[in-house]
Amino acid sequence: MGSPAWHARVDGAGLVLGSGFLVAADTVLTCAHVVDGRSDATVWFPGAQGLGEVRARVARRGPWGGGAADPGDVAVLTLDRPVPVPPIAFAGPEDLAGDREPPRLVAYGFPDGYAHEGAQTELRTTAAGQLIHDEWQQAEYWKGFGQEPSHGFSGAAAMRAADGTVVGMVASYDPVVRNARILPARVLARYVPALAALVPTPGCSPEEKRGLVELVERAGPLPVPVERLLAAATGPLGPPLPPAPPRDLWRGVWHLLSETTPVRGRLPLAELALRVADLTQDEELRRAFRGWAREHRDRHRGPRRETAPAAHAGRTGDAGRAGPGGSVPWAPILVEVRRSGADGASVIAEVSVYRGGDRLLVSERRLTAARLRGWVLDRIDEAYEEIVDGRPLIAFALPRSWLNKDVDQWTRKRGQEPPLGCSSPVVVLDHDRRSKGRQQFALKRVWEELDRQEGSPLHRVACATPQGPAQLSVLLQDVRGAVGFGRPPTASRERSLYGAALDAPAPIVLWPRDGCPPGGPCAGDCSGSGFLDRIAERISRLPPGELPDLVFRLRKEAFLHEGPEPHWAAQLSLVWEDPRRFPDVRPLRHSPVG
Repeated sequence: MGSPAWHARVDGAGLVLGSGFLVAADTVLTCAHVVDGRSDATVWFPGAQGLGEVRARVARRGPWGGGAADPGDVAVLTLDRPVPVPPIAFAGPEDLAGDREPPRLVAYGFPDGYAHEGAQTELRTTAAGQLIHDEWQQAEYWKGFGQEPSHGFSGAAAMRAADGTVVGMVASYDPVVRNARILPARVLARYVPALAALVPTPGCSPEEKRGLVELVERAGPLPVPVERLLAAATGPLGPPLPPAPPRDLWRGVWHLLSETTPVRGRLPLAELALRVADLTQDEELRRAFRGWAREHRDRHRGPRRETAPAAHAGRTGDAGRAGPGGSVPWAPILVEVRRSGADGASVIAEVSVYRGGDRLLVSERRLTAARLRGWVLDRIDEAYEEIVDGRPLIAFALPRSWLNKDVDQWTRKRGQEPPLGCSSPVVVLDHDRRSKGRQQFALKRVWEELDRQEGSPLHRVACATPQGPAQLSVLLQDVRGAVGFGRPPTASRERSLYGAALDAPAPIVLWPRDGCPPGGPCAGDCSGSGFLDRIAERISRLPPGELPDLVFRLRKEAFLHEGPEPHWAAQLSLVWEDPRRFPDVRPLRHSPVG
């Protein structure tokens, strides 16, 4: 290996100030204390003397405060012209991991007596990977004799003698104990974001990092603490947070870049990018952050996981005509909503997409119930950008007290655009039972039987049923089909009966939101009974997996209906929960972006 030409001497006013090294054709890195109080300097390359002196300006300084123990002792010099010298290459984690013993490091400095041509010294780190004050790596003077890394070595690259890669920058040396302090590459990039593309990190290419650095610089200061965003992005079982709260967004991003390894299903950088996107008021920047997160996920998607069984192929006749997708699998969009414990007037909402067996966050927010509809519709639009293949299926996981909400009728501008349920199949899930292992286990077993059924028989719960909630729950445990109610869950008795059906657990429940008025007597010939007659006929020849498509067609039929009376299916609600299509349930957290 030849002697590299990227070693630099930094001069000022005719004096040797210290060392540096070339990281790009027009950029030299050195210590902040080397150029303290100066706005410009002169750089000379002893390995490329034909270049002569190159003037430079101090373009960036770390937060070094002037003391020996102050962090951020790094400065960036921008040359007034690019130089034809190959820059340094930083050592990657895999290079350092292969060292059984501390590697021999070489530094090129300009001490007294060697101010013109320079001199070399040898060092070795005392504890690989361990940092002092989360800032420096301690290094020992290798041989105990020869040239010490004294004055003139500040800013020099600590280069591995074995391969010439750089592990960091010499910041200081104590001649009494003969210990040097090195700023490792991962610490240098903490203060100089442009170095991120040069410092190898697990699972993120230089191009990805350049794009992310640009977005972070455009984002500027955030209205919430960065540590809260990191905690939300990593989750309670994620990687540890930085020992001290990050001072800005970049330090939080760099912590994830340098300290975590992306694996399928656990991509905290993508989660963080989405949360930052939610905070920006710049729509172009918001979409750029979301695009970065999507591309990052795609790179780490890996082999497709086995997905839930596709719906049966469509059949002919009446409403049993072939569905819009036939046997194409669903691409579920999940909207989870629960009440906020901190504020009775607010809810916590999360929108996710399931793709290839992975659950991908779109957005999470705490907001008032009055703002929920518009926010959810906007996030559903963004969720479509994450779908690669399959048929969209929008599922609302709602608290039981909200099951009668007309989410399928949601629209931004009523009369000017069709309701949500006329654009895609919309179903409802019971949020309460989504986190109950016993019920999820039972639902999976039921669906294994339902997959083999050619039709969907309807079990009717009469408006005046004499059964209590406990009896009904036990009865429905043996039902393999849909459960139909003629009355909506708006009164106390009906709510308890619906709860019994969901606890059974019934995987499919249908009812009309405008059915038989609850609370009063019913002779059996009410509007709810008529609804059950008609829906039973429609679903009897369809396998359970096709019911979301059927309800989708019925809602469009009802929307286009022009008769004197409302269409019988105009207020149709459908609970349709197959846990295999909505795996990996994680609890909603109080969002830091609310």
